[in-house]
Amino acid sequence: MEVHAHSHSPRKKWTHYFWEFLMLFLAVFCGFLAENQREHMVEHQREKKYGESLLEDLKKDTSDLTHDIPFWDNYLKRIDTIRNEIKKPSSSRNQLLLYKGVIKMRLYDNFNYSDRTIEQLKNGGNFRLIRNKLIADSLIDYDAMIQSALRDQEVQSNAIWQSLNFLQDKLFSCDFFPLRKDPMALDSAILANPGIIKMRSGKEDEVFEYLNRLQYFQVINSFRLGTNKQLLRKARNLIRMVQEEYHLD
Repeated sequence: MEVHAHSHSPRKKWTHYFWEFLMLFLAVFCGFLAENQREHMVEHQREKKYGESLLEDLKKDTSDLTHDIPFWDNYLKRIDTIRNEIKKPSSSRNQLLLYKGVIKMRLYDNFNYSDRTIEQLKNGGNFRLIRNKLIADSLIDYDAMIQSALRDQEVQSNAIWQSLNFLQDKLFSCDFFPLRKDPMALDSAILANPGIIKMRSGKEDEVFEYLNRLQYFQVINSFRLGTNKQLLRKARNLIRMVQEEYHLD
């Protein structure tokens, strides 16, 4: 009978298994770090893109508010003029001044909110990308003021404005209203037909209601003007913060 010798490989030390485990762990861990770093880079790039888009929107908002504020400031002064003239005896009224003021009551303007970026941030759950908490909180506050305070004031203002125009049609001739954008043509038409611009007499109830609605309209839009001024300050402050945070012009 032949006897075969069995060869035995030397038994590996525990340190060998430890180093194998350590190398595997380091490989997985480094892969995790690399993937995590890649995700952070992608998110930072997305944040920068949102910052650029947000800056564009805020600049549009400031441009619109810069137009709206003097528009409503002049509107409030015009209401004062109309109310003062109507309260005078008919023989003492400046009929031309009154009529031109009434014509311009046809004008109206609402704030055109550029909310493209903030809607993407809200609806896509991407507010977390805005790492600067002060910017995120300021943006939420800015949006809330527009969506609640300003929009509510605009709705009330618009409803009163429509009723005012309905009352004006009872008190004044609308013949020259289409000429409000052409002052020279308006002056020529009035000069040729001076009697048309006078407020109709025998309309005491309508005049009383018209004055009351003018006063309410003035109050609502005084608050609205104040809100617009606050929003302009907030928008400019946000522009400054976004430019500094993302190094934008």
